Amino acid sequence: MSIRPVLAAVLATLVLLAAAFAQQAGAAIGWYNGEWRSGSPGSGNWYVAPDKFVRVYDQFQVPAGGWTVLSVFSDNALYDSPTPVITHVSWEIRRGMAPGNPGEIVAADLSPASQLPDPFVKTGVYPPSEIGKHFRIQVDHLRVQLPAGHYWISVTPLGRGQILAHPTLGKSAVGIDQSGLGMALVDDSSGPRFTIAESVGKAGQMGIAKHFAQGVIVAK
Repeated sequence: MSIRPVLAAVLATLVLLAAAFAQQAGAAIGWYNGEWRSGSPGSGNWYVAPDKFVRVYDQFQVPAGGWTVLSVFSDNALYDSPTPVITHVSWEIRRGMAPGNPGEIVAADLSPASQLPDPFVKTGVYPPSEIGKHFRIQVDHLRVQLPAGHYWISVTPLGRGQILAHPTLGKSAVGIDQSGLGMALVDDSSGPRFTIAESVGKAGQMGIAKHFAQGVIVAK
């Protein structure tokens, strides 16, 4: 095998990482629901068209003073072979959601995205066979103003297949208030719509996924 494709892939990864780090200047993670917990099957998290998708939504709280959201991201497992390259995501921030209730969209778009290594799925923690399947899919260069309050977020890769949102129990979480992890909902275009994640998830060795690894990066 020629070394050139390998070097090109490494260089592309370094460029994406450099872009992500540059985006962090003057920014910080305002909220993150926590890293991947293996043992609970993830939920489908893919988008093809307005009438063909499965999305996960997680609840987060914006503190007094509000936030300027610069980036949104979700951590996902990409189990198709060969591993797909995610270039875009459909993302939404909503408020007023509840089981069976979509609430209202505050901000949303179909945006270019970076496919970065999941910072928590690494050698020494997980087997090598898993390392190359887990990614943080991130949208940068946003300027979304959010007043204080409760919101819901969905960051859904464009594509279809075995794209699974990482389940989490909240380890390494950032910005979680005293009530703990908020409710997660799953919206399947073919039904059911806006359903509590635990009620539609599959059981694994560590139970059913109740929450998913998503986050927002905000201006300091």
